[in-house]
Amino acid sequence: MSPINTLAWPAQRLGEALDVLATRAGITTNNTSQDSVINPDPAIDLTSEEKLDHWLNWAASKLHIEVERVETTAAQFRRFLRHSTPTLLRFWQGGQPAFLLLLKAGRRHAILVSPQLKKVKYPLEPIRAALWSAIEEPAREQLQSLVEHAGIPRRQWPRVTSALLTQKMAPQRFAGCWLIRMPPSTSFPSQLADDGIRRRILAMVTAFSCLYLLELIGWSLIGWGALAGRFDPGWLLAWALLLLSMAPIQLWGNWLQGSLAVQIGTLLKKRLLAGALAMKMDTIRRQGVGQLLGRVIESQAIDALALNGGFTVLIAAIELGLASVILVLGAGGIVHALLLWLCLLAAGIVGKRYYLCLRRWTQSRLQLTHDLIERMVGHRTRLAQEPPHTRHGDEDQMLEDYLHQSQLFDQSVIPLAGGLPRGWLIIGLLGLAPNFVFGNADVVGLAIGLGGVLLAYRALGSVVSGLSGLSRAHISWEQVDELFYAAEHIEKRSSVQPKMRLTPIKRPIHSPQSLLQMSQLKFTYARQHAPVINQCDLIVHHGDRILLEGPSGCGKSTLAALLVGLRKPDSGLLLLNGLDRATWGSDWRQLTTAAPQFHENHVLSGTLAFNLLMGRNWPPSDADLTEAQQLCVDLGLGDLLNRMPGGLMQTVGETGWQLSHGERSRVYLARALLQNAELVVLDESFAALDPATLLQCITTALARAPTLMVIAHK
Repeated sequence: MSPINTLAWPAQRLGEALDVLATRAGITTNNTSQDSVINPDPAIDLTSEEKLDHWLNWAASKLHIEVERVETTAAQFRRFLRHSTPTLLRFWQGGQPAFLLLLKAGRRHAILVSPQLKKVKYPLEPIRAALWSAIEEPAREQLQSLVEHAGIPRRQWPRVTSALLTQKMAPQRFAGCWLIRMPPSTSFPSQLADDGIRRRILAMVTAFSCLYLLELIGWSLIGWGALAGRFDPGWLLAWALLLLSMAPIQLWGNWLQGSLAVQIGTLLKKRLLAGALAMKMDTIRRQGVGQLLGRVIESQAIDALALNGGFTVLIAAIELGLASVILVLGAGGIVHALLLWLCLLAAGIVGKRYYLCLRRWTQSRLQLTHDLIERMVGHRTRLAQEPPHTRHGDEDQMLEDYLHQSQLFDQSVIPLAGGLPRGWLIIGLLGLAPNFVFGNADVVGLAIGLGGVLLAYRALGSVVSGLSGLSRAHISWEQVDELFYAAEHIEKRSSVQPKMRLTPIKRPIHSPQSLLQMSQLKFTYARQHAPVINQCDLIVHHGDRILLEGPSGCGKSTLAALLVGLRKPDSGLLLLNGLDRATWGSDWRQLTTAAPQFHENHVLSGTLAFNLLMGRNWPPSDADLTEAQQLCVDLGLGDLLNRMPGGLMQTVGETGWQLSHGERSRVYLARALLQNAELVVLDESFAALDPATLLQCITTALARAPTLMVIAHK
C-alpha cells in the first residue's frame, strides 16, 4: 500500500485539484487544460483558515462549482466520509497544508484521486489517522504516560491507549473538510441528474409497473377460478406466491417514492433560498411584507404538493395504461377502452374549471394575508390617524369576495372528486352489461373486463387526488417562480485572484491614488422614465473624507447604493481600484460598505455581537469580540453594555432587549465600521444623535474608516 503522502496534493496545485475532483465526480464537465488551471498565488498564506476559505470559494466560482466548509466530530468521521462525497480533505505535512481528493467512500475503503490523476482504493483508517494526527498526538502521549503508570500489563498498552484515545477524541471537531457540489445557479435538470434523481424515477416506475403486472396476473387467476366455478389448488398456490412477491416490491416502490420526495424537496428548497438571497433590491421593495410572507407560505407547500401530486399522477398513468390494455382484452373490447378515454377527457374539462376556481380563491386568500400583515405592521398608525368608522370597510369587502370565491371553489370540487370516479364505475359496468345480458362473451372475458373497470376506477381516484395536488402546486409556483429563476443570476466572484491581504490597506490621508472613479454614470428606477442619477462624475481618493449634501429625493441614497454595489448603473463607468464591477463581481462589496438609512436598516433578533459582526466570519474570534466591545465603548454604548446582563451576548431585537432610536443608530454605525472596508458610506447615520454623541461618533468614524463618505440633508 502506498504511503498516504504520495496521494496528497500540495497547496501549490490546489486549483488543479479542485478541477480534477469536480470533473471526476461528474459535477462539472469543465475540462480545463494544464496551462489554464488557476492555482493559488504564491503570495497567499494558505495556512490561514480565512484566506484559504476565501481562495477556495473564489476558485470554485471560476470552475462553476460550490465549495462549503463543514465540520465533523471524531465519533462521526467515518459516517461523514461515507455520506459526504466528493470531498476535499486537508492534513498537514511539515507545517504546510496538503489535500486529499475523496471521490467515494465505503465502510472500509475510499476512492482517492492521486496527483498522477489515477483513482486509488485506499483503507479509511490510514486516511483518518493522517487527518487527525495533529489533534491526536498530544493526547496520545498523555494517555500513554497514564497507561504506563496505571499498572496495566505492557502487552495491553496499545489496545487500552487506543480505546481511551477514541473516547477522549469523540467530541473533538475536525474542520478541514470542504464539500464539492453544483452551485444553486446550475440548471435544475442538471442538479436532478447529479443527485441521481432520474435513475430513481426509472426504478420507481419499474417497481410499480412490476407491482401492477403481478396484481393483474393474480386477479386474473383468482377471477378465472371464481367465474369458472372451480378452484384448482395449483392456481391458488400460484396466486398466494404472487401476493407474497408483491409485498417487497410495494415496500421498495414506497421507499423510492419517499426518498425521491425528500431529495427533490431538498434541492428545491436550496434553490428557492439561493434565489431569495439573490433577488434584486428593487424587486423586494416593490412587494410588501404580506406579499413576501405569502411567497414563503407557498414555497412551504410547493414541494410536497408537486411531488406527491406528480408521483400520484405518474402511478395513476401506469394504472390507466394497464387498465386500457385490460379493457381491450376484455369483453367490452376497444369500445370499452374508448369510454375510459372519454371519461378522461371529461376529467380534463372539469379539472380546468377546478384549477381556475382554485387560482382565484388562492389569489383572494393571499390578498387577505397581505392586507392583514400590512395592517398589523401599521396598527399603531391606524389607531392614531384613521377614523374608527372607516377602519374595516375594505376588510369587509375583501372578506365578502373571499367567501364568494370559496363558494365557487367548493362547487368545482364536487364534480371532480365525487362525480368522476363513480361516474366511470357506472359507465364501465354499463359497457359490460350488453355482453353479460345477451351472453356474447365468455366468463374469462367478463372477468377481464370487470378487472379493468375496477383498476381504472382506482386509477381515476388517484388522478383526482394527483390533479388536485398539481393544481395547487402550479398556483404556488406562480408565487415562487421568481425566486427559483433568481438563483440563475447569482453574482459571480471576482475574476481577479485574491491576494495576500483581505483587509484594506491603510494609506495616508489624501493619497493621490484614486480608490473609486465614476464617469457619466446613469441610473433609472424601474417603471420610471426620468433618471435619478444622470451623467454623474466623481473621483474618490484613498483617505478622503467626503460630505455629500442635498435635498430629499435628489438621489443621494441611490448614489450610495451604486457606490457600494447594491445597485448596478444603467450606463457609464464605475471603477474600484481601477477595476469595474464585472471584474470584481461580488468581491466589490468586500471593499465598500454602507450603513443605510434608518428605515432601511434593522436590528435582527439575536445577540448584540451577531448584529455587530454580521460582516465577518461567524462564530467570531475572541479578537473580533474584543474589537466590537471597544468600538461600542468608543461610540458611547459602554453604559448600554454595562446595563445588559449578557453584555455583547445579550439578545436584542423585537424579541429581546429593546434599543432606543439613538442606540440602534450607533449599532448600525458600528456594524459598518467593523466590516473593515476600504470605503465606508454613512447615509443619515447621525440624524438621531444629540450634539455630544454626534461629535463622539464622527470622531470614531474618522479614526476608523480608511475612506469615508457621509450623506446628510442640506
